[in-house]
Amino acid sequence: MNGDNKRGVLVLGVGGVGEVVAKGLTRLPAVEAIIVADLSLSRAEMVAAKLHDSRVRALSVDARDVEAVYRAIPDDCAIVIHAGIPRFNLTVMEACLRAGVHYMDMAADGPVELPGLVTVQRQIREYHEKFQSAGLLALLGIGVDPGVTNILARWASDHLASLDEIVVYDGDNSMLKASYAFALPFSPDTSIEECLQPPLSYLNGSFVTGTALDTGIEVFDFPDPVGPLTVRSVSHEEAGTLPVFLPNKELVRCEFKYALPDEYINILRVLKTLGLDSEDAIDINGTKVVPRQVVTALLPTPTDLAHAFEGTSCVGTWVHGQTYDGDMVEWYLYTMGTHAASWRDMEANVTVWQAGLPSVIATELLFAGDIPERGALVPEQLNPEPWIQKLPQWNMPLFKRELRSTVLKRA
Repeated sequence: MNGDNKRGVLVLGVGGVGEVVAKGLTRLPAVEAIIVADLSLSRAEMVAAKLHDSRVRALSVDARDVEAVYRAIPDDCAIVIHAGIPRFNLTVMEACLRAGVHYMDMAADGPVELPGLVTVQRQIREYHEKFQSAGLLALLGIGVDPGVTNILARWASDHLASLDEIVVYDGDNSMLKASYAFALPFSPDTSIEECLQPPLSYLNGSFVTGTALDTGIEVFDFPDPVGPLTVRSVSHEEAGTLPVFLPNKELVRCEFKYALPDEYINILRVLKTLGLDSEDAIDINGTKVVPRQVVTALLPTPTDLAHAFEGTSCVGTWVHGQTYDGDMVEWYLYTMGTHAASWRDMEANVTVWQAGLPSVIATELLFAGDIPERGALVPEQLNPEPWIQKLPQWNMPLFKRELRSTVLKRA
């Protein structure tokens, strides 16, 4: 751990995902201090009170302010886990670099370089050498997708002679059982951002962008009990990083596809048409208003929805390639969880539970010396084997569905 014995962790942003991270950290004996920090001190104090752990303390921190984040990092802190809005990733990374601590986040603003967005490529471009020179790790996109999906892609690459296609498929059969007219199980801001970006894909050896909501539509048969769902290409980090950072094994296609309910697709189209997805402030009778902030303020937060859903979520990585024995295979490597199980485990819906847990596992592996890499890295650049062992231990089981074509041989 960068030549010292610090064992504190600061969780920056304690909404639904950040609360899961904080709860998970309390289960790690190696963690000696847990700082839960949020722009809202009352929210941070409420989460801290829920944890009933003497190692926990609460702070108010503005993630937009490098100096404020830097000053909030205590001397006993080894890792900052940024569970807030991806727009502030670079600010938090800079503060971590100054403080000499490791950094983790769950997502960027996507892989497409658009004005004002913080892409994972930009994080790597601006900070890889700086973190590496400082002997620090910045682990980027360590949620479930991105995160576990990247690790599964790396595992597949390590176990196949050639790997020509990768598609991440994310779907669920969640039903809203509370009395909300409409709700999203994770950050509305992040969801609107990624769904309305032009989706990035890697096709025939080149990166291409499509039309938001109208690209790559197909029906994918998810494992039971989720079943067949209509999916479509969505802007996501995996499509931008896997073709670049996986070992070269003849990859010609990489996409991310998400099952979006028809109701949400219609809402997204209306938001786009009316300009309500915009982050540019407009003047209304002398008051500056950001349209998207109005939309997200009117929606329930993930913390409001901890026990509002029922159903099952399936997230995984589909690959096509050739084994070392010469067989052609299709693998769907996936994890699956239910809202009921995540509620019993951490009083969270399964979407935020799956997003938050991997950074806790990363903390455990980092403290144990099982992540020796340094620099600004994405999960597919790590050894996947410790993850394959650890994820099921944290109630995140891993499965492989296989279709194999074998060459017919003479007797």
